[in-house]
Amino acid sequence: MQSNLTVDDAQGLVEGIRARILALFPDGEETYELIYAPRFRRLIDEYALGRQPGVVIPFPDRRV
Repeated sequence: MQSNLTVDDAQGLVEGIRARILALFPDGEETYELIYAPRFRRLIDEYALGRQPGVVIPFPDRRV
């Protein structure tokens, strides 16, 4: 919540956390999906920076 993660970076971090949790608790997928997945989704929605838009180069104003 205190970093400047983008949505994509935050989702990648959550995927790593999910994999680690399921490695430690192989039967915990249902618990993860019920309890932790919605919380992580809410945190990403509230705190992660939006996806980086493409670069937009404005045309010079040629009206004189």
